Amino acid sequence: MARRKNFSENSPDSLLDVFEAIKRALIRRGFVRHKPVAKLRLPRILRPRELKGIALSSHDVLFKTNTVFPFNIFPDTVTVDREKLTIAHRIFFRVAKITSVPIRDILSVEADVGPFFGSVHTASRYFVTNPYSVNFLWRQDAIRLQRLLQGYIIANEQKIDCSTIEKDKLIAMLNDLGEGDTD
Repeated sequence: MARRKNFSENSPDSLLDVFEAIKRALIRRGFVRHKPVAKLRLPRILRPRELKGIALSSHDVLFKTNTVFPFNIFPDTVTVDREKLTIAHRIFFRVAKITSVPIRDILSVEADVGPFFGSVHTASRYFVTNPYSVNFLWRQDAIRLQRLLQGYIIANEQKIDCSTIEKDKLIAMLNDLGEGDTD
């Protein structure tokens, strides 16, 4: 048997209980429409074939470059594939600090270029306060990397699915999309 609560007339709970009772009565009589509670969306479960497709497409390397040897004794490697940006910062022979950032989490990318060399600075949700920098890239490689990443950022902001686009066409479209007018 349900127990009834005894509220004093001045308590806030009694006021809420009165408002709730009036609301229910108006809904029952049809004066007020009842808004159904929105169902929670459960995350979509990937099938093994879909996961395999994503894994295979992540091996499509769109761009790969190394830093210039004499300026970095152990050259760093920057790789962009369909899913992530990977930077391998080499410290010694066969020793590296590898940082991978999903493309969708990159917030901005900047390129500083000179007559021969360039550097690329990326900011993401993971390192917002201090952007990750790769120095002593060839000038043309720094420009291509910046354009490709900038194109990917714009495509992700516009919610464009790049997974079904052919690799060569994707590279051309992202470069075109990321190219800025520098005149």
